[in-house]
Amino acid sequence: MEKLALILDADDTLWENNLFYERAVDAFAGRMAAEGFDPLEARATFDQVERERVPVVGYAPEEFVRSMALAYHRLCDRHGQAPETGVEREVVAIARQVIDYPIVLLDGVAETLPILHRCCRLIVLTKGDRQVQQDKVRRSGLECYLEAVHVVAEKGVQTLHDLLRRYQLDPRCTWMVGNSPRSDVNPALQAGIGAVYIPYAFPWSFEDAAIVESERFVRLERFSQLLEHFSLPEAA
Repeated sequence: MEKLALILDADDTLWENNLFYERAVDAFAGRMAAEGFDPLEARATFDQVERERVPVVGYAPEEFVRSMALAYHRLCDRHGQAPETGVEREVVAIARQVIDYPIVLLDGVAETLPILHRCCRLIVLTKGDRQVQQDKVRRSGLECYLEAVHVVAEKGVQTLHDLLRRYQLDPRCTWMVGNSPRSDVNPALQAGIGAVYIPYAFPWSFEDAAIVESERFVRLERFSQLLEHFSLPEAA
């Protein structure tokens, strides 16, 4: 029988990620309020700048920093104020907090992944800056359980088809596991493999999407539930 293969998302599936970004955006909104801007407008302005830039520049943390500085300039332009160098430095410092954040594994990951490693083929598929993402994998301490790690600019159906061919994976025994309907769940279902959706407590609105209807869609609440869902032994 073909071995079960799990293609794992990394950020917000294996470890905390967007939480640190949300904290930075909250701090930015608070700092803008101190300058007399509406904090809700400040957050909305940053979100708009990010939505405009991500498809062009990608997901690197340094681009998050640039987006926050641009959002400050856009607020100033909209309200007829001149940007202040000191304030911009503070904004950049706030945004840079997301660079090299500590790796905090999500609940159940540390206990579950070694068990999955004994029963399944495990491949990480993550998007963003290659060096940044590979460094996160290294710092997570999980690399020893993984057959491979793939960092791509963007996930999609073709990306998954390429992995199926490269590793000779049987689509009937292959599942994508992730927290993003847009980047994990829908591409997997459209590629003809299963999708396990594990919602994250602090989701990024950019990754939201209506989920494609499929009999191979499963929603779990915790990473550890993968063992029960796939009827895997909890000890071996």
